[in-house]
Amino acid sequence: MKTVVKILGMAFGLLGATVLTSFAQVTTDRDKSADFNQYHTFNWGDTDVKTGPNPVYQSDLITRSIRDNVGYELSRRGLTQSDNPDLQVVVHTYTERKNQRVYNGPYGGYPYYGWGWGMRYAPFMYYGGPSYYNQTMTEGTMVIDFVDTHTGHLVWRGVAQSPLSGARGLDRLIARGVHKMMKRYPVAEA
Repeated sequence: MKTVVKILGMAFGLLGATVLTSFAQVTTDRDKSADFNQYHTFNWGDTDVKTGPNPVYQSDLITRSIRDNVGYELSRRGLTQSDNPDLQVVVHTYTERKNQRVYNGPYGGYPYYGWGWGMRYAPFMYYGGPSYYNQTMTEGTMVIDFVDTHTGHLVWRGVAQSPLSGARGLDRLIARGVHKMMKRYPVAEA
């Protein structure tokens, strides 16, 4: 019985981790003195990819997916790609292995049979109290910088961070992160 409860607890923990991968935490910052309506063109700067020892996240396909999504969002705001751009877009990605303490549920993993008020003194199973376990995960960070090419100053930055679960589903995660980030870009969609 203990083994079944532990397996179910771990399954729900992994399910929770999978659900978390579909949500990117996004923050943005901008130069409040910059007039974003003056920017009409963009081009790509060098991409900075740091993945540590795991080559799964070091791929031209991932970089292309980020650029395609950012390019699409910029085109929706009236910007076009040009060799003489107003903005230089620089993409940074970073992955890091982290240990995370995961909540295993309110009843832990130790069965206790007792009497409960909820079922008119009928017996029920109680599992001792909350428990936690440690889980190693990979966290991904994507940073999109917009640099004014005339002044060389950073004028806008978007950051998306999320737990990653391998290359599967990464395209969708990138698209959601970029879309959520660009909703906060100071120029509305055209």
